[in-house]
Amino acid sequence: MKVGVIGGGISGVSLALKLGLLKEQGKDIDITLLEASNRLGGTIDSVHKEGYVIESGTNGFLDSKPFTLEVFEEAGLKSKLVRSNDNARIRYIQRYGALQRLPDAASAFLSSKLLSFGGKMRLAKEFFVPQKKDDSDETLAHFAERRLGREALDYLIGPMVSGVFAGDPDKMSLQSCFPVIYDLEKTYGGLIKGMFKKPKKKSGPAGPGGALTSYEGGMGEAVKDLARAAESKGVKIYTESPAEKVIKKDGRYIVTSSNKEYEFDVLAVCAPAYAGGRFLKELDSDLAETLLSIPYAPMFVAGLGFNSEDIEDDIHGFGYLIPKKENMRILGALFTSSMFPVQAPQGKKFLRIMAGGDTNHELMQKSEDELLKICLEDVTKVLGVKKEPYMVQCFKVMKAIPQYHTGHREKVAKIEEITSKLGNIYIGGNVLYGIGLNDCTKTSKLIAEKIAERL
Repeated sequence: MKVGVIGGGISGVSLALKLGLLKEQGKDIDITLLEASNRLGGTIDSVHKEGYVIESGTNGFLDSKPFTLEVFEEAGLKSKLVRSNDNARIRYIQRYGALQRLPDAASAFLSSKLLSFGGKMRLAKEFFVPQKKDDSDETLAHFAERRLGREALDYLIGPMVSGVFAGDPDKMSLQSCFPVIYDLEKTYGGLIKGMFKKPKKKSGPAGPGGALTSYEGGMGEAVKDLARAAESKGVKIYTESPAEKVIKKDGRYIVTSSNKEYEFDVLAVCAPAYAGGRFLKELDSDLAETLLSIPYAPMFVAGLGFNSEDIEDDIHGFGYLIPKKENMRILGALFTSSMFPVQAPQGKKFLRIMAGGDTNHELMQKSEDELLKICLEDVTKVLGVKKEPYMVQCFKVMKAIPQYHTGHREKVAKIEEITSKLGNIYIGGNVLYGIGLNDCTKTSKLIAEKIAERL
């Protein structure tokens, strides 16, 4: 059986590795991975500069779920994983122009300045809010205001959405983006009721459970090492090999790439939705159009290195997020040198500032120099930056994160129906079922299991 994987991000590489394990076990399978760019990783990249490890995208994954851990274990790379220290559990949200710690216990919540007294009382009333009866899709903003109140939406839910999805809560589908929260109301009647009744709670008020985990040299190095492990198991990987056209002939998929044709019995598409929508057009126009209808949010990331004395704040913790009502232009900042000291020179302070997102498309039309200036101005107001950074590394991606707007589940159902009729084609990556690393590796695991069943 010949299997083609299109897309060399973490999803495509982890899928290729799992298929390579089947080949290593003696299964009759031939695996080829095609990547459009000259490197693997997609939006994941790690730049090493002046002793810093600067991530272009995600800075890791949570070890509370098994999917990504399993991939590294299968590759023999688990010993190279780097867990964040306990500082990563300290998270802040900006309010009144200052950092307010996100409470990690009920007692801390009562004394917190994050919400007003009225906002806290409204939040407590969530216990008595009637359960939504119908199954219609609902925006995250509507859900949050209905159950928690406007202030909680503005200062808790909104910032969380910008931190995870760089998204707009007025557009995002609750069911598609946060199915666990949706299930709490559906199953238990509310969030507070669910927190008390749901077994094995792994999350708390300050954020999701599990330790944030990275990799020696950064997540970009992780993808490279996973790819080498896949190649050692017989997987053929080709970069600078963009898929230009896919058709089906005599039950096989014909992929045209750089004037060369590849024939596959099974095809797994782990490319971004906008790329898949282009090269799948001749295969099925409805599939292509549905993929192209999935919007993306732009992101600007500025990695900044400072001498310790050049920032007044001790930047102790995970970082902070900024509600829209604070009238800042950035989304927030991560305190990388606090979470992962090995990613910065000893005694230095290292920030990763994020700007853009689905609510700031106009901002992203500015040049990198203009965006960097905005980032510095906004963090200076809150953290007390006294001097220019001596190390700067910026990344600007106009289509960075897929957005699951209301109606996303209908798109997923349509894509599943089309691919089922076509047969032996799968859509992976972060396009349909979740944008986190664990979501991506889980989807790849499920695709590999389906292909293994055929073998």
